[in-house]
Amino acid sequence: MNIALILTTAIGPISIGLLCISIMSLVKEPNRQIINALAIAGAGAVYWSGGLGFYEFPLGIIMVYLAFKGLRNYKYLAAGWIVHTVYDILHHLYGQPIIPMVPTSSLGCAICDPVLAIWLYFGAPSIFEVLKRRRAA
Repeated sequence: MNIALILTTAIGPISIGLLCISIMSLVKEPNRQIINALAIAGAGAVYWSGGLGFYEFPLGIIMVYLAFKGLRNYKYLAAGWIVHTVYDILHHLYGQPIIPMVPTSSLGCAICDPVLAIWLYFGAPSIFEVLKRRRAA
């Protein structure tokens, strides 16, 4: 795989992650945390019938648990995206892509998810507030 292909494969998913963070930064707390918990719960079901058979179902159970715990602690939501990343990689290698007509969509998701996980790990701060504080300092 050449460097241009690697860059184009990574730039899109990273940009999507940053766009999601920007949009979610517009949502006030506690709704930001609630919406992110719902996203984690939903992410647990996107691969059902994705080619890994029975092994699809534990993801749903794990993600609902992490979403519930994430209603109180953002670190559980971060963990949810890391767990989802593992499933993304498994689907890229052995299963079906998350978007059937885009063969590298699971790989893209595996690149995007850790971007979201890092943001959530640090408490999902509004990126606009962070930038405003940096400018004021």
